[in-house]
Amino acid sequence: MIRSHATATYGPGNAVQRTLSSLQEREFAWYFAGNTAFFMAMQMQFVLRAQLAYDLSDVGSKATGLGLVTLGAAIPMIFVAPVGGLIADRVNKRTLLMVTQSAAAIVSLVTTILILTDLMEYWYLFLLAFSAGTIFSLNMPARQALVPQLVPQHKLMNAISLQMSGMNLTRIIAPALAGILIAPLGVIGVGESGGLGWVYLLTFVLFVVAVASEFRLPVHGMQAESEEESFLDGLRSGFRYAVSTPVILMLLVAGMLMPFFAFPVQVMLPLFAEEVFNRPGGMGFGLLMGAGGVGGLIGTIVSANFDGVPNKGHIMFVGAIIMGGFLAAFGAIGIFGLALVFIAASNIGQMLFMSSNNTAVQTIAPEELRGRVMSIMMMSFGVMPIGVLPIAYAADRFGAQETVVVVSLVLLALLAVVFVAVPAFRNLRIDVLAKAELSPVQAATLVAEGKLTRAEADRLTGRARRTPLPEGTRRKRSPEERIDIPEGATPAPPP
Repeated sequence: MIRSHATATYGPGNAVQRTLSSLQEREFAWYFAGNTAFFMAMQMQFVLRAQLAYDLSDVGSKATGLGLVTLGAAIPMIFVAPVGGLIADRVNKRTLLMVTQSAAAIVSLVTTILILTDLMEYWYLFLLAFSAGTIFSLNMPARQALVPQLVPQHKLMNAISLQMSGMNLTRIIAPALAGILIAPLGVIGVGESGGLGWVYLLTFVLFVVAVASEFRLPVHGMQAESEEESFLDGLRSGFRYAVSTPVILMLLVAGMLMPFFAFPVQVMLPLFAEEVFNRPGGMGFGLLMGAGGVGGLIGTIVSANFDGVPNKGHIMFVGAIIMGGFLAAFGAIGIFGLALVFIAASNIGQMLFMSSNNTAVQTIAPEELRGRVMSIMMMSFGVMPIGVLPIAYAADRFGAQETVVVVSLVLLALLAVVFVAVPAFRNLRIDVLAKAELSPVQAATLVAEGKLTRAEADRLTGRARRTPLPEGTRRKRSPEERIDIPEGATPAPPP
C-alpha cells in the first residue's frame, strides 16, 4: 500500500528536511540505496583498475597506459549508449537495471579470479574495462531516466542533486576505502596482487546489493509509451529530437565540453600522486579522489537547495568558472595539502554545473524520449578519451603539472566565449514545476490496483500522462468507497 511520503512543509528554518525531501518518497529511497551501492562498486573499480593499469604499464609510458585503459571503458559509451537509451525507452527500466547490474557483478568476479590467480595481463584488463563500459552504457540511460518517475515533479532537481550527492559520497568513501584495504588484504597471500583481488571481490558484493535493492522498486510506471517504430527509426528519432530542439542541443554540447577538459585531470591523478606529490601505493590517489568526492558532495548539497532557483544558466556559469579556475590552481601547486583543497573546490563547481544541466535536460525532454536523450548526454563519457589521450601524451612529454594548467586555461577561455556569445544559454530559465501529490510510479501503481482512473492519476501527478498504465485492471469506484492514496492527495470525484 502506498503511504504518504510528501506531507512535510519546508520552511526557511528546516534546511535539512528541505535538502532531503526526495528521500521521503519510498520508491526514490530504495533507488537511492541501490544507486549508492552501484557507484560505490564503480568508484572502487576506478581506483583498482587505474592502479592495475599503472602497475602493468611499461616505465616511461605510465600516463599513456592509464589513458588506454580509460579508452577501453569509454569507447562503448559512444556506440552502445544510444542503444541503451532506446532500450530504456522501450522496456521496463527496473528489469533493465537488474540485468545490467548482474552482468557487472559477473565481470567483477572474473576480474577477481584473474588477479588472485596471477593471470591478469594488461590486455585482459583492457578487455574487462571494455566490458564494464558496455554494461555501464546499457545501465545509465535507464538509471537516469528513471528519476523523474520516482518523485513528484516539483522535487525533480532535489532528487537529481541527491542522486549526485550519493554518487559523490561514494567518491569520498570508495577510493579511500579501496586504497586503505589493498595493503592489509594483501597479507592473505593469494597472488602477487592479492590485495587488489580481494578488494575487487568486495565490488562484486556491492553489485549484488544493488541488484537486491531494485527488487524493492515498483513494477508499474517503469516503461514509457513509445511509438511502434523500427530499431533504426527509434535511434534516429532520439538524435532528431536532440538536434532539432535548440535548447536541448545547447545543453548537451555544454555537458560534453566540461568533461572533455576536466576528466583527463582525474585520469592522471595516479600520476600526480606517484610523481608530483610522492605518494605511492594507492593511498595518495585515494585521498585525491576522496577530496574530489568531498567537493562534489558539497556541490550537490548546495544544488539540492537550488531547486527553486529558475535561472539555471547563471548557476552553470558560476559552477564552470569555479571548476576551471581551481583546476588550474591544482596543476600549478606542488603541495599535497593545498592540492586536496583545490581538487575539492573544482568539484564543487563541477557539481553545480552538472546538477543544473542534468535537471534542465530531464525537465525539458519528453518521457518517451528521455532515455535516448540521456544516452546522448552519456556519450560525453565516450568523448572524454579523445581529450585523455593527447593530454596524457602531453603529460608524459612536457610534465603533468604544466599540461593541467594549460588545459584549464583553455577551458576557461572556451567557457567565457560560450557564455558571453550565447545569451540564451547564459540566461536559461527552468520555471519551478507545480507541486504534485503523487509521483508517476505511485499513480501507476494505484491505477493498476484499480484505485484511480487515468484522469485522476494525471491530475494528481500534475502533468499530462506519459507513463503507460496497465490496461484491464481499472475499475470505477462508488461514491462511498475510500481511496488509499498518499496523505495530502485530494481524491477526484468518482466518475
